[in-house]
Amino acid sequence: MAVADEIKILLVNDNPGTLFALHTILTDLGVPIETAASGDEALMHLLKQDFAVIVLDVKMDGLDGFETARLIRNRPRSRSTPIIFLTSHRATDLDRAKGYELGAVDYLFMPVAPEILKSKTRVFIDLARNNRQESIKDGVLENQNRTLRQELEQVTRLNEVLCAEIAARSRQENVAQSGEAERLIIQHAGDFVALLDAGLACIYASPSYQDEFGEMIQPGAEYLEIVHADDRDGIRAALLQLLAGEAPNRLQYRVLMAKRGERHLESEASLIHDASGKATQIVMISRDITERKEMEAYILHQSFHDALTGLPNRQLLVDRMKQATAHLGRKNAPVAVLFIDLDRFKDINDTLGHAAGDRLLQEVAERLGRCVREGDTVARLSGDEFVVLLAGLSDVQDAAVVADKIVTTVAAPCRISGTELRVSPSIGIAIFPGDGHDIDELLRNADTAMYHAKQEGRGRFSFFTSSMNEAASRRLAVGSALQQAIQREEFVLHYQPKVSAANGEISGFEALIRWPQADGMWISPSQFIPIAEETGRIEQIGNWALREAARQIRSWREEVDFFCPVAVNVSAWQFRKDSVAKNIEAALMESDIPANMLEAELTESAVMTDPAKAIQALHQIRDLGVTISIDDFGTGYSSLSYLKRFPLDKLKIDAAFVRDIASDPDDAAIVLAIITLAHSLGLTVIAEGVETAEQVAFLIEHGCDEMQGHYFSKPLPTDGALDLLKRGRFNLAH
Repeated sequence: MAVADEIKILLVNDNPGTLFALHTILTDLGVPIETAASGDEALMHLLKQDFAVIVLDVKMDGLDGFETARLIRNRPRSRSTPIIFLTSHRATDLDRAKGYELGAVDYLFMPVAPEILKSKTRVFIDLARNNRQESIKDGVLENQNRTLRQELEQVTRLNEVLCAEIAARSRQENVAQSGEAERLIIQHAGDFVALLDAGLACIYASPSYQDEFGEMIQPGAEYLEIVHADDRDGIRAALLQLLAGEAPNRLQYRVLMAKRGERHLESEASLIHDASGKATQIVMISRDITERKEMEAYILHQSFHDALTGLPNRQLLVDRMKQATAHLGRKNAPVAVLFIDLDRFKDINDTLGHAAGDRLLQEVAERLGRCVREGDTVARLSGDEFVVLLAGLSDVQDAAVVADKIVTTVAAPCRISGTELRVSPSIGIAIFPGDGHDIDELLRNADTAMYHAKQEGRGRFSFFTSSMNEAASRRLAVGSALQQAIQREEFVLHYQPKVSAANGEISGFEALIRWPQADGMWISPSQFIPIAEETGRIEQIGNWALREAARQIRSWREEVDFFCPVAVNVSAWQFRKDSVAKNIEAALMESDIPANMLEAELTESAVMTDPAKAIQALHQIRDLGVTISIDDFGTGYSSLSYLKRFPLDKLKIDAAFVRDIASDPDDAAIVLAIITLAHSLGLTVIAEGVETAEQVAFLIEHGCDEMQGHYFSKPLPTDGALDLLKRGRFNLAH
């Protein structure tokens, strides 16, 4: 580098807001900064000049950070230029390895604390300055002989003017001090400029200073009177050290302006020396950097807070957890960690859109803040996951009181975008030190307890117990085995008959998925189906069940006169996909069976999540000729106005209502009401979970159309179902 101006920073980022923030932070380093909004623009800058360091975004449109770095490294002039990768996206170990292979000197993640970014960048600024000094030294050595010859030629001329210089020297010494001060004052006439004596009293203050501070900055007044009281001692010490030649000349401090209140100034302090070389005066050239300081404070706040809700983020939560456990651990006082997840938030987000989902998260954040004490922490981890940190509890049960309050408060209805929404929280509670001695263990165990609360019915809280770890380990093992089971087609379908209440004939089957294990045991659907839904594998499993049921129907039709439809459960996850009708159609075409041989069975909650969209999807399925039934009817929140608009064929009464119809008048009344409602809408009614002759008698008496349950048969493998079909009708007499 030839001149000091060539020591520059290049910032490359395609986000204008981030680019502005980075520029603001790095301005303090005192070197010119160039910016580029793309990889192409960065390469154009490098054609014109060199840089001390490049701060490069990884994820950009067009040339991404990795490709830009590769091209930079291919140029001989920039092959050794330091590159700091900066990204706000989650990076894998492979990403980081690729960055370092391309010559990155560091890999930072947004949000990054301003001081960290400045310190890492400053290292390469200092390195560039040192390299420049070494380069200058090399140049001096190379030209030493030529310089000496030139100096020798000048000796004669110097002798001629020596006498004149001696005569003028005395005059120059008299005006040197005032001349240097005047030069600095004139050069910076647009800034705040003040001239101080060695006692830090004002000799001169520019009009801009006088306009803001009035008599406080008049000649003879102590300069420190305008400095904020909390900063005064530090600035006094720094200026005295400067006079002694021991301190840097750039200072930052607060002042109190009469018109604008508290502001931040940055001053460059330059010394004026007398003829003997003693520092006798200080020129203070100051600028108002309040906006820059506010931007730094904003960026620092954003580094530790969630942008959507304003709550502390994971980084700040972990810091506060460390403080709480370290401080209170010595007193043996319990600290509670409440891990909160919103039940079925994804359904709301998918139905009403992300804007409504974001507003709901903000509302939940506000409600959580009303449930805790002033010293407690409410943080948002990600998505719909929140954590509440309760420190200094007098009793562990106090955590239960707060959790119960959160459940009640969050579950209250709220209106978002004109729609009344209800969302319930599931909460897991872990207690320090009993449930964990470090942050990761506490969060992990609270998460495990939260999952247990969901399994218990959602909208509730659960304390962590050691047995939950065993259940979590089993869930993890099941989740890992699911993908392998899908690839190897380890699942099988069993078939449970539906029996006509009119004559006892088999009117259809329901296909139920089963997962056999190599040791002869079976993993229950209640265990693996929820995990499949959580991991997104339920769609693959559901589509396999559709194809397998259709294939089995074709096989039975080839063997016997088979005209019974087979119902296949379509999960809420599958139903939300736009491809659900296409997948059903593909299964029909692949097996070449009549559409009326296949039934799509959906839960009441699946269709009521987004009724308007459900109507469209149900019509697409009905247009194929496929029968549609609603499973578990009575457990959801169906609106009658929607129910009559849905293109349905059958309603299945949930087993929970059937169980006690012979002994519980309330259940009997509910079942009778469902039968009446369904018939008024022209729908067939199926009662599931039928296990006793008394239930059969009640259902026949009150006009139920079909029955299903262990009273007739448990779910059977293919051969058993075929034998049952060949056997003929059931005897309904009792």
